[in-house]
Amino acid sequence: MENFKPLTRQIADQIRLQIASGHFPPESKLPSLRTHAAMQGVAKNTMVQAYELLVAEGVLEPRRGAGFYVTGARGAPISADSWAPALDQALASVGIDRSQFHALGGSPSIGDGLPPSKWLSTCRLDRYMQKIGRGGLGTIFRYGDPFGYLPLRQSIARKLAAYGISARTDQIVLTQGSYQAVDIIIRRFVRPGDTVLIDVPGFYPTYNKLRLQGANIVGIPRTPTGPDLPSFRKAISKFKPKLFFTQSTAHNPTGSDISEEVATELMDLASGAGVLVVDDDALADFKPSQSLRLSRLDRELDHSVYVGSFSKSLSSVVRVGFLVCSPTLARSLVEVKTTLSLNSSPYAERTVDAVITEGRFERHVVDLQNRARGATQSALVMLENHGAKVFCSPECTLFLWARLPGVNDATAFAKKLLERGITLAPGPIFLPNCSGRSPWFRFNVGFMEATDHMEAVWQEVNRWR
Repeated sequence: MENFKPLTRQIADQIRLQIASGHFPPESKLPSLRTHAAMQGVAKNTMVQAYELLVAEGVLEPRRGAGFYVTGARGAPISADSWAPALDQALASVGIDRSQFHALGGSPSIGDGLPPSKWLSTCRLDRYMQKIGRGGLGTIFRYGDPFGYLPLRQSIARKLAAYGISARTDQIVLTQGSYQAVDIIIRRFVRPGDTVLIDVPGFYPTYNKLRLQGANIVGIPRTPTGPDLPSFRKAISKFKPKLFFTQSTAHNPTGSDISEEVATELMDLASGAGVLVVDDDALADFKPSQSLRLSRLDRELDHSVYVGSFSKSLSSVVRVGFLVCSPTLARSLVEVKTTLSLNSSPYAERTVDAVITEGRFERHVVDLQNRARGATQSALVMLENHGAKVFCSPECTLFLWARLPGVNDATAFAKKLLERGITLAPGPIFLPNCSGRSPWFRFNVGFMEATDHMEAVWQEVNRWR
């Protein structure tokens, strides 16, 4: 119980991180208490207490009759307990002090897991939030459909059709982001001692969720064309796993996309062995709709669960994700969802649906992909010009996985850059045990446009040679 944090503290810490990342810049106004409470799916009094905590800590200031604003000081320091336990454990495992990260405040992180705030600015969510708040007061403060807001599920079904995935609304379950969707799946299937396969390198919060559930984690090496098939074949024969967590496109952290040949054989192997494939496609909006998804090959969705999210492409404030599977499994997952959290957020779901139905989302996604494509190509040229080795060279992605010339210990190098106020994401934090030396780094192509930060990286590389 020593790691338990009250809900108000959790919400306050989440707002702190959003301020540090630049989502709420200095002097900007936060959503109203009622609006923010509805977005988070909590009582207004809970949000009042969270705002009051941040006022007492000097992060927010109330302005009479105008609401709450971020204080003018850039990047107020973040408490040592404010980051998610997953990152905390990952950093600790490689010997990086969390406080070093927090001390950087709002400075850009070249290894960040989110797109730059300016990439998301073309979609003004505040306009839709106000509209939903005025038009739906009778419903946004009540529990909604356990499956989630029906019109949004209908919109998602149309979105999936463009990916070649056929799903009815009773096969779509809305969640509070893809992170909760993954949690629901793990709670439904995994018991202590069960073997679960997962991409390596991969998304460290999933490792920790599986570890918390007592799973036996077996890594499947990632290649530039997807999961390594010989390793997958050997693992399903030896361990008889229940699940395989992977990412078809825009893999985090490598940026790789699965090839059709690998995807076809992988699904054949999984279905034959009774392994449920979980395809976490949280970065779908950064890739063209024709990109191959594993669930497209599983027409009845009997052997896969597709996980999607709007949090990366719209805003991390709007925690709306979804999972797609067979109708029978969907009903089972809804039971787990309502046990864990009673409901998702009808307010946030209505807001996302309004963005989609009014046509702004489609234009926003086009702009997002154009930005990502340009940043990806610029980043690849930069890395090549400086002698870095890139794991793969996708046309469009948010992340690249690369080795810097002369650097064999990514963790030690990252610590050195922290002294200069620059954060990198060293390879070991993307491994299940977060241990050992690795020469690899995750780069966020959006933040590599900060040329002064990258120049500092290259200067440090020259010192290491």
